[in-house]
Amino acid sequence: MRGALNPICRHLMTTKERGRDWRRSLIQRLGVPIPELKIHDFQQSQRPSPHKRRDPPVLTFFSRLGPYLRQYVPRFIRATVASLMYAGSVGALALLVKPIMDGIFIAHDRSELVRLPFMIIGLYFLQSVGRYVQTVDLAFIGEDVVRRIRDRLLGHILTLEYGFFGSFRGGELISRITNDISRIRGAVSQHLSVIVRESMAIVAYVGVAIYRSPTLAFYGLVVAPLAAWPLSHFARRVKKYAHRSQEKDSDITSRLSEIFNNMELIKAHHSEGFELGRFERDNLEFRRINMKGIRAREMAGPIMEFVGSFAVALVIWFGGLLIIDGKMSAGEFASFAMALFMIYTPLKRISKIYSQMFEAVAASERIWTMLDRKPKVLGGAKVLEGPIREIEFEDVHLKYGETEALRGVTLKAKRGEMVALVGNSGGGKSSLVNLIPRLWDPSAGRVTVDGTELRDLDLPELRRRIGIVTQRVYVFNESVASNVAYGLEIDRDLVEVSLRRAGAWGFVSELGEGIDSVLDEFGANLSGGQRQRLAIARALYRQPDILIFDEATSALDNRSEAAIQKALEALTEHCITFVIAHRLSTVEMADRVLVMQEGRIVAEGTCVELMVGSEAYRRLAAGELPDA
Repeated sequence: MRGALNPICRHLMTTKERGRDWRRSLIQRLGVPIPELKIHDFQQSQRPSPHKRRDPPVLTFFSRLGPYLRQYVPRFIRATVASLMYAGSVGALALLVKPIMDGIFIAHDRSELVRLPFMIIGLYFLQSVGRYVQTVDLAFIGEDVVRRIRDRLLGHILTLEYGFFGSFRGGELISRITNDISRIRGAVSQHLSVIVRESMAIVAYVGVAIYRSPTLAFYGLVVAPLAAWPLSHFARRVKKYAHRSQEKDSDITSRLSEIFNNMELIKAHHSEGFELGRFERDNLEFRRINMKGIRAREMAGPIMEFVGSFAVALVIWFGGLLIIDGKMSAGEFASFAMALFMIYTPLKRISKIYSQMFEAVAASERIWTMLDRKPKVLGGAKVLEGPIREIEFEDVHLKYGETEALRGVTLKAKRGEMVALVGNSGGGKSSLVNLIPRLWDPSAGRVTVDGTELRDLDLPELRRRIGIVTQRVYVFNESVASNVAYGLEIDRDLVEVSLRRAGAWGFVSELGEGIDSVLDEFGANLSGGQRQRLAIARALYRQPDILIFDEATSALDNRSEAAIQKALEALTEHCITFVIAHRLSTVEMADRVLVMQEGRIVAEGTCVELMVGSEAYRRLAAGELPDA
């Protein structure tokens, strides 16, 4: 139910015209424990304060990249020298136009004919070397910065609390790590290179133009600022459409992820056409948004060309008068004109890239927002000595938004004890066990192990001591050994021992390469019982102090069920075990059974005691725990 409502909540979160109170009242009426505060906390974090002065977006973009760029100072210096080499050579080529025109074509000076071609070859060589070195160095910086940002982004997301992942679809997060980062890569590794190189070329051309004729340079350059306002206007539109495009790109990625992860359901319901129709609508909207962005972005070139035409007209008019009056030679004018006209080529490139930079700015804002989010579940500094002997829940309450999932739960469990949790769906069983690895923290009360509150313990160390076998078994497209030792170093002997204790060695040994056999994605080449025994082997491999076992509800044959129960017995010998039970046979194995309703423990005892003294338990048992 909760998973089915995620798209509704995301829609509510992203629809600006709907009020926050309306969303809260709807979620409350639905009565589903959705972590509303986390959604709204994130939403609020994206809204800039109306009173805070904001720097220009591109400046902010590079200022946020500053910490990543400092280590590349030597490469920046080399790239700058190479850019100066490039700019100096293109400026010198513009200067050579005068001696070519006046010395060779008009004065017929043979000495210039011998000297100038070699100078041109040398200048083009310097220009080529400078361009190559500068482009490669800045590209390396850009690619490495993007690699580090991507690593940091995923690392940061993995530190965020479990509730955070209920606020985002998996495809949306994937899009931020891949698509948004790719847009930043284009800005840093490609656009930055062009901006630096072309800016220095502009300086060189302006210098030549002023050197040849300050008056004509004024007339030729005075119109350039006229392009600033329209370029700025269209750049803002590019950023707006870039934001929309990136959001829609996230939707498409999420849609594809849902399709491929639910292919069995799609095939069974013959809903291929339905899914294709939804995807086509998203894809059509994506194209529409992108075309609006392209129209805004591509206005930069025509604007610069149109503005440049006024400069050309003014220069030809006033330059022609100077030549007619004998105040300027044809070679000087040609040299000036080449420098001036060449200015508009890099200007046009920069103006176009400036618009494209806003796509990267929009993407970076989504990334910085994610990186600025602070984890709400933080670990302490204490490390437990020796195995965990007991865990205690003291008057524990847990809220998801306004919905109370646990109401004053008090419980103590000791090493070697198996505690079975039964009850109707929504009774609080999963919420209770999720507090142990601190997927959530209590809203009130506390959870302790050996007298130390969980909040005070080192979080990675705590989780290393916990083994979890969920109802949904996660199998990776890797070897059996990698799946069993997931997250830890592979000890082949321990892998085999764990598989044998879990009753999984029989089917694993029959695979082509034993523990080196690569499993299909999601374990498609294994049966349900085999996947669950593999998950039990994974928990055994960790040698946990606390085991959380969510028994599968899917029908298993008697042989598979017996093997899993035997494996469960092997797991519980030396640890504290919590079982969310769905079968009477499992409940009968437990030392203690807790009956949970509406977030409270309403009955407690052995299976036999509860059959006598608890009406709630008898109702559950009569239906073979159908709602457990």
